[in-house]
Amino acid sequence: MSTIKLARIFSDGAVLQRGKDIRIWGFCEEGEKVRVTFAGKTYDCAGDERGRFEITAPAMDAGGPYTIEATGDKGGSVSCSGVMIGDVIIISGQSNMEFPMEGVKDTYPDEWEPPFDCSIRTFKVIENGVFGEPLSEVETGEWKKLSADTIDAFSAVGYFTAKHIRLEEDVTVGLVDLTLGGAPIEAFMSIEDLNGFDEALSDARRFEDDEYRLGVLHDNEANEAKWRDELDTDDTGLKEGYEDGNKILSDGRDIVLPDFFSDTELDGFIGSVWIARTFTVPKEYVNKPALLWFGAITDYDFCYINGKFVGSTDFCYPPRRYNVPEGLITEGENTIVFRICVEKGYGRITPGKLYALIYGKGARTTDGFLEGFSGADHIEVLTGVWKYLIGAKCARSADPVFVNWKPTALYNGMMAPLAGIAAKAFAFYQGESNCGRAKEYVELTGRFVQRIRKMWGDIPYICVQLPDFTARMEEISYDGGKAWRALMKAQEECQSIHDFYLVRSYGWGELNDLHPQRKEPIGKEIAKVVLSMNR
Repeated sequence: MSTIKLARIFSDGAVLQRGKDIRIWGFCEEGEKVRVTFAGKTYDCAGDERGRFEITAPAMDAGGPYTIEATGDKGGSVSCSGVMIGDVIIISGQSNMEFPMEGVKDTYPDEWEPPFDCSIRTFKVIENGVFGEPLSEVETGEWKKLSADTIDAFSAVGYFTAKHIRLEEDVTVGLVDLTLGGAPIEAFMSIEDLNGFDEALSDARRFEDDEYRLGVLHDNEANEAKWRDELDTDDTGLKEGYEDGNKILSDGRDIVLPDFFSDTELDGFIGSVWIARTFTVPKEYVNKPALLWFGAITDYDFCYINGKFVGSTDFCYPPRRYNVPEGLITEGENTIVFRICVEKGYGRITPGKLYALIYGKGARTTDGFLEGFSGADHIEVLTGVWKYLIGAKCARSADPVFVNWKPTALYNGMMAPLAGIAAKAFAFYQGESNCGRAKEYVELTGRFVQRIRKMWGDIPYICVQLPDFTARMEEISYDGGKAWRALMKAQEECQSIHDFYLVRSYGWGELNDLHPQRKEPIGKEIAKVVLSMNR
């Protein structure tokens, strides 16, 4: 019996590039004859020695919907429907390109107001690091139309790119999302393209060994679990019930927050520290639901109000947004407590962020450093003097090895399997993880652009330059900002590459945040580049 199937990228709701020949492929038995029907035409082919069949359809104008159907001579058949011909934008890079719409909901609340434009679609490949030979097929991915249920997961930069294309042209826009936070450019590159970069090649070869790679993954998980379990076991606050804040308020020492712990008595501290303070709100807001907005904390935290758990965040970068249920805040004095766990000695409650209880709807504001909120009915600010007690001190946690960041991992597991799809442009927002290696970044980018065009044709390469950022990142060596600026300069040097477009995001960053939320201006600039190709 035939096991014929289409490649994942050719699934219900797919977007195929207008104005270019369309390659459609799938998988079957070797030698099996396959008939593909698409847009009123029929194409015959057969499975090759790898069990892959492929046809090429002529270029088409924007339109649809169409159906793709593949039928094998051994009785199998598969199809996908709702296929549109439009513009395909491949987006890739690290966290600032991956950053989801959910993370900017406070900055752009109007984007969640219906109607939703279903002509904006995305195909997100979940991170998958593979070493050795590239996969023949991505292991995840399905086309999703923009809707109330899907908008949260869209890349914010990608969404705003598609939105601004749609404002100018009535064409379906498909985003092929190949992103992973923290990944250096080498992770997106093939083994051939890294020739001469001996350290990267050695790293890639080492992780081809399944036993070694699985051992690293096991050690990562075991080390993290051991460190956290031991911290919890030793934490006096957990043993004695610091969650209600009484012990901290009566016996704790003063600390003014927000601040870097390195500027306080907690300089170099590793372990758990409990902080607490009291607050009151106007009587008319008592017993009403609120949103606790608490900037950013390093490394992870647990929050309690009046002894009740209200939220936790597992790592340092996300802004803390915890819903406070109706009835939890009472008339008179209330107590808020955070248990903050510091893994490496770089604890902080980031200055410039908003620390407050927010009542009513509104939108986040920022001048590029100071964070605020407009439109709220009431804001109860929580900065100033807190009390703190040490829960437990411990040794530094082990540094994890991020396997999917290693050279070739993402190329093999996410990018190479999609080689051959037609696209309008490739947009890359990356560079943060290559800071400190600016000189080699120009050479790496040149090779990477060549690879992109081998996979997807002679398409424009759109590079988003790193935004302005001057915050202290004590856990990362940015050499006082010199390494960051050097990487920005390296990206400028790459403009000598044919059809290389630099999108300058300077002015849209946030000086104290590696992940600025002002994503629409960047998406708009990418859209301008894409739209200029039609003129």
